[in-house]
Amino acid sequence: MGKIILLILLLFFNNTFSNDEIEIKADQFTYDKNSTRIYATGNVEIIDKFFKLNADKVFLNNDSNVISASDNVKIYNKTDGTFLRAKKIVADKNLENAIIQDKYLYIPTSENLVKKNYIRIAAKKVERRDQYWEKLDNGIFTACDICKKEGSDKFENPLVQVKAKKIIHDKKEQMVKFYDSYLDVKGKSIFYLPYFSVASPLVKRKAGFIAPSYKQNYYFGFSVDIPYYIPISDYQDVTIQPKFSQKKNPALYIEHRKNFRNGEIITDFSGTIENQKVNITKEDKKRGHIRSHSKFDINENTYLDLKLQRVTDRNYLNTYRYKNTDILETSFKLATHHNRNFYSLESYAIQDLRANIIRETKPKIFPLFKFDLNSASQMNKINLNTKGEFVSLHRTKGTETNKFFINQNLLYPTILVDGTSAEVGIHLNAGFYNINKYDNPANGSFEYSKNRINAYPVFSLKLNKPYFKSSRKYVNIIEPNIMFIKSNKKAFNRFIPDENNINNFQLDYFDIFNINRLSGFDRFDSQSRVDYGIKFKKKSINNDFVSEISVAQSYQMERQSYMQENSGISKKFSDFVGNIKIQPSSLVNISSTFSLDQEKFSLKNAYSSLIFTVNKNQLSISNIHSPVILNETGTTEIEGKNQYSISYNHQISEFWSFTSSTTFDKKDEIKYNNINSKIKYEDECVGLSFSWKRKYTHNPEDPTSNSFIFLFSLKEIMDGDI
Repeated sequence: MGKIILLILLLFFNNTFSNDEIEIKADQFTYDKNSTRIYATGNVEIIDKFFKLNADKVFLNNDSNVISASDNVKIYNKTDGTFLRAKKIVADKNLENAIIQDKYLYIPTSENLVKKNYIRIAAKKVERRDQYWEKLDNGIFTACDICKKEGSDKFENPLVQVKAKKIIHDKKEQMVKFYDSYLDVKGKSIFYLPYFSVASPLVKRKAGFIAPSYKQNYYFGFSVDIPYYIPISDYQDVTIQPKFSQKKNPALYIEHRKNFRNGEIITDFSGTIENQKVNITKEDKKRGHIRSHSKFDINENTYLDLKLQRVTDRNYLNTYRYKNTDILETSFKLATHHNRNFYSLESYAIQDLRANIIRETKPKIFPLFKFDLNSASQMNKINLNTKGEFVSLHRTKGTETNKFFINQNLLYPTILVDGTSAEVGIHLNAGFYNINKYDNPANGSFEYSKNRINAYPVFSLKLNKPYFKSSRKYVNIIEPNIMFIKSNKKAFNRFIPDENNINNFQLDYFDIFNINRLSGFDRFDSQSRVDYGIKFKKKSINNDFVSEISVAQSYQMERQSYMQENSGISKKFSDFVGNIKIQPSSLVNISSTFSLDQEKFSLKNAYSSLIFTVNKNQLSISNIHSPVILNETGTTEIEGKNQYSISYNHQISEFWSFTSSTTFDKKDEIKYNNINSKIKYEDECVGLSFSWKRKYTHNPEDPTSNSFIFLFSLKEIMDGDI
């Protein structure tokens, strides 16, 4: 029989609508003369504004407002994307109140390029009231995929599922409550709970416990972190994480996040009271930290950035593993730009947690005002760039400086007839300084208060001309570069404090073609020089990868007088510097930035990495190599480094993975910094990991020790980062 389409006006929906329509399609209809009772059979489809129902048989009674469907019942909810299968359902027309037999509910959780994942809830019988409350008898809850057995139409048990005699799903409270429940693994019950509750899978954010983490090390013994998540509003939440340990008093860590229409604030702080034993015992010592970072867009051109970072003592963050860093920064930054012009007002206070650092000598900076003004960038015309800063540096011990420095650049870019790119530059620099408590190395005297002016010009000329050659698979580019710099003796004025610690300077490839290659703003290389280099690129036409080899060097008209011997520019000819990025095949990736001694051709500085990728294995090796840094007296200021980092990742199977890494220094012998290993299982419904960390540290509270961490996560029940 051909399909018949019948439109029925509903009496009302949720007491708010009176003219909603449902459309019924079926192979066959039976109904009375007033169309108050309708019996539809064969491929029945009911389409409503909020749902779509399919079944083999449907009975609709408009007088009693009841709809009954049986045999192959399928209901798709257009509002939340859920899909329900059932043997039989009796409900009102809006499905707000219902009795459902043999229910299977599919709730979408995530979608990737391969497939959509679902939470599955099954029950023998379901009672629904007012659409917000459901009771499931003999219910099963799982987020795992359910697969058929090989060579059979029967389904396997999911890896993990929760069975319960009764499940209450309260959508108003956004909770799912389980009574007389068992945790099953591969169909076998391994754990019983008389009652527990979790957040409703229909909500994205709900207060509750997050998967705990368990650790064991020298300082704490056995310890556990038990985080609890609280969503305060749609735009604000907090995580409270107490730490309980075998050897120490409890500690509390709190992280707060709040989004605004134009910005955000993220804050974490912690605290504990304990007897601290470093050199001497300090009883009932209050220890803790606070870190807060705020970012706000004032308007489309202006933003505000605020940081507050402080800790009670140097070892605390490292010992408690609260996102440890060596430098804590408290700062204020208000920045804006208009067209090509940039302005900022800033302030900084640093807390340095490194050993052997005299903290009283670290400067506090307030205020720092910077501007960068630029004309339109045009060829064959003079382009203007003006940079300036006013800064005031304060110290508990040491030199204090107030300065205003301005840098005026006049640049003329052009293309010569033969295709050479050229840029002529004139750079005018001037600074005004008020200097207090300065032990002047230039004249050997202590200057309690001094005002100084420094002004000098610098001239530059840049030239480069790339040469191209194309083949069927590659484009080859050879690009020679040369730059002439005419400097000035006043550019490196030793009567003015060096706040940028030029003694730490080491020449590398990314410095060499900078007009001012020294760090900072107001101190310039005082020697005139020529920089020259060549770059070779090979670009694949089939993909975006570019192999590149670059080498460069400088020649200075005179030897440097005040740079340390191994700076790379202490002699007339500088060290050779280079950059390599090569991918000989899809399996190997090599990169290195390096410098070579200009006389011995021995390696001085190098930042190198080598990555092998074969099938499901990846091996990464990186190296940092640097020489000893000497101060002006020739004594060691910073130790040399030859540090390796090695990591290995192996995808054992679809769900199992193994990672291991280590960092160590190699000088006369190997000196390990850390060793880490982790084995992890993660699928769509469950995750677990076991990791071992051995950390070699100078922290007297937590010396070299082993940490064992086990993490467990049940998706949609007890989620956690594994």
